[in-house]
Amino acid sequence: MEENIQLTAEVFIDTGKDFRPEDSLTVPYACIPGEPVTLEFDLSVFEHTCGFRFDPLLEDSSMVRLDEIALTYEDGETKVIDFSRIKTNSDVDFEPIFVYLHKDPKFFVDEALCLKLTRAKVSFRILELGLAEKEYWQEIKKHSVSEKEKEQLLGKLDAAMKENHTLEKENRRLRIEEEDIYSSGLWKLQHDARGPLKVILGKGNILTFFAAVYIALCTELFIFNNAYYSTPRPNDQVLTFSFLRFGLIWLGAFVLIAVINRVIQKGYRRELA
Repeated sequence: MEENIQLTAEVFIDTGKDFRPEDSLTVPYACIPGEPVTLEFDLSVFEHTCGFRFDPLLEDSSMVRLDEIALTYEDGETKVIDFSRIKTNSDVDFEPIFVYLHKDPKFFVDEALCLKLTRAKVSFRILELGLAEKEYWQEIKKHSVSEKEKEQLLGKLDAAMKENHTLEKENRRLRIEEEDIYSSGLWKLQHDARGPLKVILGKGNILTFFAAVYIALCTELFIFNNAYYSTPRPNDQVLTFSFLRFGLIWLGAFVLIAVINRVIQKGYRRELA
């Protein structure tokens, strides 16, 4: 029968000033290697909590099996923390078994789960002590580091592939929009225009064209309306819509708007540069 080993566990609470010795609780305990140990900590002594760290022992290098970390909050709710929300400084991982070839094992709980804590219960097992003196563990550590690097590279590759997939979807969307634009009658009209029509219907001038038409039409209608209601007017005078005048007004308005638009665009480009 194996005898009890006297060890010491410590819990650190981040109260907003990182993990400090003065914000920790130390608990001595006796354990038999491989047998479960459950420790409970009263965290209500801390006014504010935003981080939780558990050190299972302080005396030796070790192999530790973490069974459970359960945190209780001010509202009375207790949560068993998922392993994906726990980080550790182990040298070799066989989750939930962790090997530490140093004397400072640590478990960190995700900060988002550490607000307003009142109690903590940790269940674990010390499977073996004194691993740092065993050479084969140093070899296993080298292999484990290599595997961790592979995992990191695979994670980066996966992130890059997801980003590439997103870019491909965006490119497809833009190509569809481009095809819609090219298939529109307005683009064909602008693209196929030649000579004077190229100037009128060219890129950026189509709106100028319609604006000039609107101004010329309004002006001609104003003149026509003014002449119609003016007095005296000979009875034999016939009022007609002057296409010549309309054309001259349209041309003047078109040139004026195009010049103003060009000046504004130059100023905007100069500002961007």
